[in-house]
Amino acid sequence: MHLRGIALVFVLGAVSLPAHAQYEQQLGPLAGAVKQQMLEGWTAGVQDGWFTLHNAAKADSEQTLYMNVGPAPDSGRVTDVNVVVKSPNPKASIGVSLSNRANNSLCLLELTADKNTLLFCLEGKNRRDIATLPNVAKLDGSDRIRVVELPGAARFIVNGQQIGDVSNEPATGAELGIMAYGVGTFGIADFKITMTGPSGAAPAPSGLPARGGGGAAQKPQAQAPAAGQAAGSGGPALPGEGPYPRFGGDTMRIVSVYIGIMRSIFMHEFGHALIGELELPSTGAEEDAVDIYAALQIVEPTMYPSDNKDVNIMAQDAAKYAALQWYYSGKLAERRGAEASSAWQDEHTGDLKRFRNMLCIMYGGNPAVFESIAKHVGLEDRTRARCADEFNKQNRAWRKILGPHTRVGTWTPEGLQPANAPGASVNVVFQPSKRKIGNLFANNLSEAITNNIKLLGQTYVLPRPVNVVFKDCGQLNAWYSPREGSITMCYELIENIAVMVSDIEMGTVGGEVAAQGGAAPGSTAPRQQPAPGQGMPASAIDELKDFGVPATTMLFTAPYKGPTPNKIYRAQVITTADLVGMIKKDKNLLIVDTSGLRDTVPIGYPLADAGSDGSVTDHLQQGFDAWLLKNNGGDRKAPVVILGAGMNDRSAYNAALRAGTLGWTVYWYRGGVEAWAANGLPTTSSMPKK
Repeated sequence: MHLRGIALVFVLGAVSLPAHAQYEQQLGPLAGAVKQQMLEGWTAGVQDGWFTLHNAAKADSEQTLYMNVGPAPDSGRVTDVNVVVKSPNPKASIGVSLSNRANNSLCLLELTADKNTLLFCLEGKNRRDIATLPNVAKLDGSDRIRVVELPGAARFIVNGQQIGDVSNEPATGAELGIMAYGVGTFGIADFKITMTGPSGAAPAPSGLPARGGGGAAQKPQAQAPAAGQAAGSGGPALPGEGPYPRFGGDTMRIVSVYIGIMRSIFMHEFGHALIGELELPSTGAEEDAVDIYAALQIVEPTMYPSDNKDVNIMAQDAAKYAALQWYYSGKLAERRGAEASSAWQDEHTGDLKRFRNMLCIMYGGNPAVFESIAKHVGLEDRTRARCADEFNKQNRAWRKILGPHTRVGTWTPEGLQPANAPGASVNVVFQPSKRKIGNLFANNLSEAITNNIKLLGQTYVLPRPVNVVFKDCGQLNAWYSPREGSITMCYELIENIAVMVSDIEMGTVGGEVAAQGGAAPGSTAPRQQPAPGQGMPASAIDELKDFGVPATTMLFTAPYKGPTPNKIYRAQVITTADLVGMIKKDKNLLIVDTSGLRDTVPIGYPLADAGSDGSVTDHLQQGFDAWLLKNNGGDRKAPVVILGAGMNDRSAYNAALRAGTLGWTVYWYRGGVEAWAANGLPTTSSMPKK
């Protein structure tokens, strides 16, 4: 609904995790490696705009600066750097390497002091030479090395000339960096890593507007952090006091943990704000109700993934950490023997029960993503069996309660307010912090998070501004103030949870490495109906009438009654004339009727459950897919027609969206039984045989 996806939300190509400021201009994301990886006998500095490595005496010494970048995304990754070498030894060299220390493998392109360009790969002691080219390098300060990566493959380029390709090498998909060899001075400048998608950004699902609040200004598209923006294993220094858990220097994991923690806290407090500002009824414990609201918002980005694999992984992992914090804190409390007498008077449900409730909602909405956690924590089968129903009930309830206060839009089809309805804004302020993690948010994550939180004011019609402030509080807390209409997010609380997660998962002590060591299916644009078919007069009703309801990839909630969009994603709208033409061509056409009515079209299969709400990643999807395969003779390429009672039957829209998401060729007969009968065509109450 809101922060819609911070696909993630992610917010996060905007994220730039801090680097060693002294060398950041020349080395960019590689700057953080300098402090941790310099060898004895080598010195680092800045001279005439170059980052320099100098080795005065050790003739056969190699100095590397590397970072963990992981596999290249499907869209590709480009590393670009300006290099130079000055040495009396003609074999001294500077180059770019792909390496995997875990399997002792490396691929290296190097420029030597005698202007040779070499490309080779090593696996253990086995060397494979790929290219040796003289005089490609100029050594005048203008040489540029580019490495273009795709999953499992890389192309090496020097000064615009292709040197060679590697593929299926064990060195790819792990670390990337600079290697200098021999005695001399080696210069590096303009080191950068970029994604090859448009502007480096992850595209929104094809054909969809960027996720955001109903019809208002669109949210910035999400972008995966450029590989290597996080620090290396040791990590760079952040201004401020306190620990900074680095989670092994893995950028995606760092983003997932911190954003997951932040979202879990913030969406809980924003749930309180909605109840307070909109005067919503709450018949149960409010703390439990807003936990459920937060879980629904957190799981949603995993149910409607983008086309960017890295963003999807971060969204899924952030959702997992949003729930796991309660599991970890509950287990720690058990270990400490927390007094049972202290919990029963707290307005909050116990941590383990909160975890169970949140995980069940998330599992019910997307069992495939959360199956591993459910197994790990031992979520019982009988509990899992109830989770889909819990998700559906809570999702319907929150959408119905918020509908009168929600602007209608692509991601909020249940909204009852017009897209341009006036209302107050949600404002965000990040105050400077005395803590490292506070400054991580204030200096590096604030812009992206602010842009996404502000979209809540474009989704809901609020009676007064809601002001959100991230700040040092001197306490582990976060709260909504009904009197001021504000939400306070304390940096200390985020830090405390991040340290707990790091200590449990990484074996750190107080968030720091101990002194003794350690080292979906893509959418398509909504399609209009094809040109009218032949052999039928104009329809007796306007089957393409625009009710002002936008196309959406969200499933409509029960009871499925209300005006439908006149377009649909992942399917094609057809009219009565089109359907008649299709039946004439194919008497075995599979037609599914979700209306639940006694009468249907002559060869229609009644299947009301196919139009159920929930999510396009729930268990119903598997059953629906199996049913379609069985009734289409196992031919996944065969067309499927979905219809309901009429243009106010949203169950047919749901079923068409479900089938389209599964990859079927789907036609949505929007007019349904109503339009069929209005055109004087026969209906039947008997089940067809096939």
